Amino acid sequence: MATTDYYQVIGVARNADADQIKQAFRAKARKLHPDVSDDPDAGKKFSELNEAYEVLSDPEKRAKYDRLGHEQFVSGRPAGYATAQDVDYGDLGSIIDAMFGGSGRGQSPGGFSGGFGGRQHVRPQRPRKGQDLHVGLRVSLRDVHQGVSKLISVPSGDGYKSIEVKVPKAVKPGGKLRLRGQGLPSPMAGGEPGDLFVKIHIEPDPQFSRIDDGLDLMLELPLSIAEATLGGKVEVPTIDGKVVMLTVPPATASESRFRIGGHGLASVSDKRGDMFVKVRIVPPSGAELTDTLRDALGEMKKLSSSTTESSAGSSSGEME
Repeated sequence: MATTDYYQVIGVARNADADQIKQAFRAKARKLHPDVSDDPDAGKKFSELNEAYEVLSDPEKRAKYDRLGHEQFVSGRPAGYATAQDVDYGDLGSIIDAMFGGSGRGQSPGGFSGGFGGRQHVRPQRPRKGQDLHVGLRVSLRDVHQGVSKLISVPSGDGYKSIEVKVPKAVKPGGKLRLRGQGLPSPMAGGEPGDLFVKIHIEPDPQFSRIDDGLDLMLELPLSIAEATLGGKVEVPTIDGKVVMLTVPPATASESRFRIGGHGLASVSDKRGDMFVKVRIVPPSGAELTDTLRDALGEMKKLSSSTTESSAGSSSGEME
């Protein structure tokens, strides 16, 4: 290599800055590495490239090289300095690993492990981890209450595999579950597989709604005019699929709320939230509106109007 100029080896001008030298070195290294190049002299050229970069990436060595010139700089190197003819290529394959995402520990400024100044093996890099997978899983509110296991299919090699996903109780909408080692396999021998991330989507329930994504539930309870007016015991469904009795007091207004303790969602520790019942008064319609019911409602209306007028007259008299 006595007649070779280091700047020509890397492919940069003599006034190139450190970043330009680094970029040119990386580009050539990718092409000349013996593991990827078909050139029968790739090993020698790759070592020449390393030799040139070791000098030009070091400000002190570069200044000395520029001052002395190539031939005098080469002839003045200390004994035992490795040249392109005596570098051991036995473990240079790990250099590519470092360049394309290895752990990078012990890297030189060019992104390569170890130094190029002496006869030595490059430190092996840790194999890269496989790619993580991200999927969505739809569950019902009752699934969230009970805690269930669901089977999902994810890519695996050339096909798919089924994985059991355990949905914990009281999981929140948008919550993510991480299944270690269930992602794609590593592209390198000995590498760990990636992880699987499952995002939970909770479908709306026709009866119950969740309050602030917590353990408490809200249920809308339809009541007839008679039930709301006279009061009484009313059956109320629960998230467990059972029924509890709620005592509705007389003259209950629409939008009134009642709390039924311990009938909300269950947590992982089996703690229960509460269920809140909101009253919605439903007027009779169709066949329900019989003549007898119509007459009864008419009497109720007259009584309500009479009471209102009486209260208004009494109030006026007091104001006078």
